Amino acid sequence: MRNIILLCFLSLCFLGGCSTSNDTNVSLNLKFEDFNQSKELIGKKIQYDSILNPRKILLKNDYLIVSTDGSKNLLHLLDVNGLEYIQSKGVQGQGPGEIRSMIWELDRGIDENSFWAYDLNSKIFYEYDLDSKSKYAVRNIRQDKDWFLGFSINLIDENKFISNVTRDNFKYAIFDSLGNRLDSFGPWAGAGQKVVDEDTGYLLLGLNQGQIDYNFNNKILSHSRLRFELLEINNLENENTISIYGPKSYEVKYDVFDSNGMPTANVDSAIPMGYSDVFTGENSVFAVYIGKTNSTITSSGEMSRTIFEFSLEGKPLSHFTTNYPIKSICVDEKAKKIYAITDDKDPGIAVFEY
Repeated sequence: MRNIILLCFLSLCFLGGCSTSNDTNVSLNLKFEDFNQSKELIGKKIQYDSILNPRKILLKNDYLIVSTDGSKNLLHLLDVNGLEYIQSKGVQGQGPGEIRSMIWELDRGIDENSFWAYDLNSKIFYEYDLDSKSKYAVRNIRQDKDWFLGFSINLIDENKFISNVTRDNFKYAIFDSLGNRLDSFGPWAGAGQKVVDEDTGYLLLGLNQGQIDYNFNNKILSHSRLRFELLEINNLENENTISIYGPKSYEVKYDVFDSNGMPTANVDSAIPMGYSDVFTGENSVFAVYIGKTNSTITSSGEMSRTIFEFSLEGKPLSHFTTNYPIKSICVDEKAKKIYAITDDKDPGIAVFEY
């Protein structure tokens, strides 16, 4: 019975995909023909002996920062101008300034000369000095108290962090460095709907897995969904949210089952996946669109060759196809270059001019 109630709630408050709007939220149905332009990007790929299993890429000042899965040094800095390898950081270990597990996310932060790396497994957020030769974090912040239920971290102001939260009535919560909850953003339930209980909040977080990227200058937080087609553009300043569904606009079919006493959603394997990454720029949002089932990805050996560009207001601008399969991106809007981690047998960094 509980599963039936959860399924009905999800259909009503969250997966409808209708073109509707109110004072703070707008839902749009995207179609391929909505983009102003379609363009093929022919990029150049560079491989680095020191960068094995690259996972995420970040642009900050004149540096490209690449995180890797593996051991020893988990962060690598490149000169964005010539793409020369500069140094490694992010020593893995149990000592001071060392990363205990792995890097899940990278964040630009708000300080001009530093960036952040998030270890989800250990619930620790690490800050690194860009100009220092040290491989170790200059400080780290542990998720304590209510913040422990956060599953992402982006620094939005001095001593203010936003996280995607579980077992909650809201999608996001804002905390200070001590773990005190300061505010909430993005209620799961719409106007006139029932408050979400802990079980449903847990299920919704799992169903809404995906990459999150924040731009401190324009206060835009973008959240791309991995398991189905949804891209959200959240303005934290005016609290407006634009939800973009499509472009294939299929019905999301899923079952709810019990996993260690908590409800978990199992999305039908025939459902195409949504997005593998998102980048929030000064003027546009870029997202790596998948649009394939898991079986198709397995048989083809690659996840995506497609990048969508949207305005900050959700208008479809560009539909790019790339000559290399890709999984993670960052963008230099002034130079009109997209930097991507390739998703192939010998992954490297690809540069596309758009």
